[in-house]
This record gives sequence, C-alpha cells and structure tokens, in this order.
Amino acid sequence: MKITYNWLKEYCDFGLPPEGLAEVLTGAGFVVAGMRAIRLGRNGDHVIEIEVTSNRPDCLGVIGIAREVAALTRKPLKFPPVRYNTGKKAVEVKVTVEEPELCPRYTARVIRGIKVGPSPAWLQQRLEAVGLRPINNVVDVTNYVLMEWSQPLHAFDLDRLDSKEIVVRRALSGERLVTIDGAKLDLNPEVLVIADAARPVALAGVMGGRDTEVDEGTCNILLESARFRPATVRRMARRFGLKTESSYRFERGVDIEGVELASRRATALILELAGGEAAKDTVDVRIKVGARCNVPLRLARLNAILGTNLEEGVVSNTLCRLGFEIKGGKRGVLEVNVPSFRGDVTQEIDLIEEVARVYGYNNIPTNTALPIHVSPIGKQERVEERVRGLLAGWGFFEAVTYSIVEDSETSRAGLLTGGRPLRIRNPIRAGEDCLRQTLLGNLLRAKRHNQDYGTPRVRLYELSKVYLPEEEQKLPVEKTCLGLLYEEDLTVVEGYAKDPFYALRGLLEGLLSALGAKGDICWEGLANPFFTREKSCKASLGGEPLAILGEVSKEIVKTYDLRSTPCLAEIDFDLLVEKADMTSTFQRLPLYPPIDRDIAIVVDEGVTWAEIESCVRGAGAKFLEKVEFFDLYRGKQVPPGKKSVAFRIHFRAPDRTLTGEEVDRAREVIISELTRRLGATVR
Repeated sequence: MKITYNWLKEYCDFGLPPEGLAEVLTGAGFVVAGMRAIRLGRNGDHVIEIEVTSNRPDCLGVIGIAREVAALTRKPLKFPPVRYNTGKKAVEVKVTVEEPELCPRYTARVIRGIKVGPSPAWLQQRLEAVGLRPINNVVDVTNYVLMEWSQPLHAFDLDRLDSKEIVVRRALSGERLVTIDGAKLDLNPEVLVIADAARPVALAGVMGGRDTEVDEGTCNILLESARFRPATVRRMARRFGLKTESSYRFERGVDIEGVELASRRATALILELAGGEAAKDTVDVRIKVGARCNVPLRLARLNAILGTNLEEGVVSNTLCRLGFEIKGGKRGVLEVNVPSFRGDVTQEIDLIEEVARVYGYNNIPTNTALPIHVSPIGKQERVEERVRGLLAGWGFFEAVTYSIVEDSETSRAGLLTGGRPLRIRNPIRAGEDCLRQTLLGNLLRAKRHNQDYGTPRVRLYELSKVYLPEEEQKLPVEKTCLGLLYEEDLTVVEGYAKDPFYALRGLLEGLLSALGAKGDICWEGLANPFFTREKSCKASLGGEPLAILGEVSKEIVKTYDLRSTPCLAEIDFDLLVEKADMTSTFQRLPLYPPIDRDIAIVVDEGVTWAEIESCVRGAGAKFLEKVEFFDLYRGKQVPPGKKSVAFRIHFRAPDRTLTGEEVDRAREVIISELTRRLGATVR
C-alpha cells in the first residue's frame, strides 16, 4: 500500500516529519517497508510504502491510515467533502441484482453532460506517485477515490448500455467479454458479471469491459459502487489471471457502509473536474445491513492481559479515536459497538489488542522474572544418551527400521518373543502385516542393504520398541530393546584369535560396566534358530533375562543372502535402565602393581564359564582382584567330551607389593578348588 505524506496530511495534521510518521506507524503494527522523497510540481513530498495485513482492508486507503494516525497522535480526523448539487432529471436506469448473496449492495449514480479530458496536474501526479497511470478525468477520479477510501468504483458510458439497464448476474455458457486491457474472456455460470440488457459489460469486482468504457466521446456516465463477495472475486481473478487494485480490495472485503459514501465523493469530484449534472436520485440495491456487533470489554481482563492499570476513561477514549462507539454497561465492563469497517474485531481479545496498539507496546511493563523451572533429564534419557555415545565410539551406526514386518519363524526368535504376533488390518506393504517382536531380522535386512550397496561389513545398532501380545488385551505390551549387529575380521593379536562373538560379549560387559549395572551377570547356553549352537549364549542380570547374543547360523545367512556371518545381540533395554546406576563413584588409584597368573584347565564339555568363574571367586584365595577369560580350545590334545578353558587371574595387595611365593600359593588354592568342585585338570 503506497500513500504520499502530503496526501495523508490533508486528513490529519499530525505534525510529524516523514521519519517520525514511519516510526509511529511501525510501532502500531503498520510496518513502513520503504520511503522515498519525490517532487510534485514545485513542492516536495514523500512516497511511503506500508505493509497492511490481510485482516485490515480498511487501511488499504488513505482515509484508513489517516484514522490510525489520528488515533495515535491524538489529532482530529478530517474527511473530504462529499456534498454536491443535483439536477432535476431522474436516474432513468434500471438495476437488478439476481445474485444477492454474491452482491449484497449495488449503487448507481448518473451524471450527464460531462466533458472527458485530461485530469489536472495535481491529480495525475498523485496517482503516479502511488503507482497508477492517469487516463482521463473520469477514470482518474474513480482510481483516486479507490486509493482514498479503499472502495473500488467503475464508470460506464451510459449511452453504450443496452436499454440503460444493469443486471448483476452469473454469466451464461458461451458468453464472452473483452476487458478494457484487451483480454478476451470465455465466461461460464461460475463467473459473476455486470451486464446490460444484452451482454456482459464488466467482470464483477475485477475489470470493466471495452464496449462500455469511458473515452473522449463519452457524455453521460453511470457510476457504479458496490460490494461483492470476497471469495467470488478472488476465484475469478485467479481464474483469468487478472490482478487489479479493485480485485485486491474486494478479495479482502470492503465496508458495506462505505459503498454509498465513496460514490458521493467520486460524484462530487467528477462534477468539479469534468462538469455535467448529477441525477436527482440514486439507485441503491441493498440486501443486508453492514455487519455491526457489540462486544463487551472487561477492564479487569484487559489490565490482567496487558499487565497495566488503565482506567475506564483512557480505554474509552482510545477506542473512540479508532472509530468504535462506547455504550453504557455494567461497572467495569464497556459495551463496545464495532463499526462496519472493522470486520476483524469480533471478540474481547481483539479490543484488547486495539488498546495495546494505540497505548503503545513500549509502554506496557515487562516482567522478566518468569517462574521457569527446567525439568531434570530422566534416567531413561540419561541411559540412552550414554549408550548411544558408547556405541558411536565403538564404531556402530544407528539404524531406524520399520515396526511392521512379515510373519515368520525368525520374526518370533528374539529375546522377548512368544506367541503369535499382533496383526494390523490395513498393511501398507503386501505380506508385512505384523508388529515386530524382535529387532534382529530388521538388522539383518539393514546389513544386506548395505552389502548390496558396496559396504560388506557394518556395525549397526537400533534402540526401539518391540510389541508383545498380551492375553485378554487388544493393545500390545511395548518394550524397549537394544539390537546390535557386529562384524569383525578374524585377526591374531598377541597370539590369540580375536573372535567377533567374544568381542560382542565384551561390548555387552562394557555397557554394563559403563552404566554401573547392579546385580550379578550370569551366562548360559542358548538354543535359538538365529544362532549357531557353539557360539551363542544368553545373559541374565540379577536373575532376570537381560540379553541373547551369538553368531548367525548358516541357515539365516542363506535366508537373508548374506556374504559374511555377523554376530547379533538383543538386550532388554528397560531392564538395563532399571539396573543402571548413573551415580559417579571414584576410588583411589592402586599404589602397588598387580601380579598375573594364567591358568588353562581341562573340564567336561557341559561345564560353563559362569561355573568356572564362580568356583575361582569362591575358592577363598587371598589378594584375588579380577578373573578374565581369554581362550577356549577343543582339539587333538584335549580328550573327547572335554574342552580347554584358559583365563587370567589378577592379584594385588592394597598395602604392599606381593611376592611370587604368595601369588603361587593363592594360585594353588584356586586350582585345588577347581579340581575338587569341577573335576578340572591343569593343562
């Protein structure tokens, strides 16, 4: 929206320089996007470009901006003259509105005996300053009043109207209209037109037709001022690609009470600049009254929201300066009558915003002492963050997979699975209609995807939900699990084979250690179709199932078409969170070095490492600090049905360095206990 500084001052003598005016308008919500100095004749002026929000069509005219400036500066608002002398001859024009819902008001005035010619310099310069091209004195007046009152008007050559009749109707199929800019439009019943007795002569609210435009030969005119339904105008403007100053305002809604007022203002100017005589009467087809409503405003509510202590007189005066009317009401409550040009004000909070704008946002006190309480991060989030950080440091990448899978044996072979999976009624993919009970199958699919795209070996993890069926309950039990997929080349480090299975088990022990998990961990054998029997196990923590892990079986490798054999683990993350202790603890660094002893024993095939470790710790050997497994062997040197287990024992005294003799005696105590309880022999 462009206006000029001097034009605005004609309606409100606000006494501010252009820069001060821009600051006041911007502070009230009308952002001044640009301003430039111009010269109009001998005088200087400024063109001010204002950003007007879509809910304020009343401010798309100079009068609307002047009303705001008058309220902000406490200066009187002066309206331009709209009175004129009429002749004795009647209008003699028939107006019919066939679509009252689309055109709730239509006015027509007739002026006879005009002389069309160039507009005076002041009018041309003012139109050019706001971006409009001068045409002739009649058309320029309609454009001038449009920019002044935000009310579009249109002048028809009365002598070119068939039967001197105006019909506001829907177009007929097959009708055509050539607009004043030469566009040829094919019309249909979805289009609202202004027609005479024979044909369409204008596209309602958008643009007039060439056949009835005002030119140098025009002597008599019909001046149209109307209100059209915004949605109808918007649809037509978009359909035909015609964006005009008129359609821009009709799309946002014009004041139904301002229709006749703008018509009188334009008539007065045409008589002044083009001469002629106005008909003694006016055609005014009006379907409904302007939308006016009463909105109660509670002073207590206003002050509570704004944080102010404004009195009733201040609030009333502020609203009255904006054009609102105050009626009597209960004590502490103002009954506010909303003018028709403010269709955006419908409730109490709208009135409060109006008071705040004019009172000044900078005058509203601010209270920065807001009671903000930051909630501490929960244990679940802290454990998740720690686990993700550890896994990233160990070379794992996070995978995010679908919760809906196909039904198969492997889809029910996880840590917590059991029973038939829950099915969904509207699967997205054919064959995938079950809620997953394990993360393992999806991790293998992710590995195959990476394998197919040139990454043969990966380390992946997924921390997500699994869904377990519950008897007599439609909804599943949701459990959070941590799935791991680990791969590593078999290498030889310090004479020992590094096996992915034992590396993955070590990672699990590392997680438990890093989280300070409470409870003893126990390892047992496992029978699961996902894993080989030789390299698979399950772990319990404090007597509760914690995890399963192992090397993927050959059948699964073939099923998923894998080129390498990864190791998988699935961990009950909810149990891990429950047992985790994130409290930081510290202990003094040892002052004396440890002494290590390696022991390799031969035991029965059925003896587990958990039993061996328990036996070592329960032997009662002095200065025992730690037991570490490092090798398992089956071969020619070991009898059938037996296996060789090698482990390392660490001894340390807190107050001195141990001697070799003390460590050897402790070692013998452990060997003796292993022999007695497990039938072990030293290899």
